[in-house]
Amino acid sequence: MPKEIRLNFDDFKIKVAEYTGTSPDTITSETNLYTDLGMDSLGLFSLGMYLIRMFGITISIASVARIQTVNDIYTIMKEEGYPSE
Repeated sequence: MPKEIRLNFDDFKIKVAEYTGTSPDTITSETNLYTDLGMDSLGLFSLGMYLIRMFGITISIASVARIQTVNDIYTIMKEEGYPSE
C-alpha cells in the first residue's frame, strides 16, 4: 500500500524560494517558473531534483512537460508523486 504524500504549500514555496534565491513572500501558486523566476528547462529539471531530495517525493519525467507554475509542480508532487526509496 503506497504511503500518503503529505505536502504543505507554505513549506513547498519556502523551498522553491530558497532554490531560486527569492523571498517566499513573492512566491504564489500562480508564480510562473519561466517568466517570473527566469528558469529554463534545465533550471526546472534542477529545481525538480532539489525538491525531490528535500521532500523525498519522486514524480514521473512525463509529468514535467506540463509544469508552468509553482502550483503545477506542487500539485504534481502532491497528487502524482510517490515516496522515494
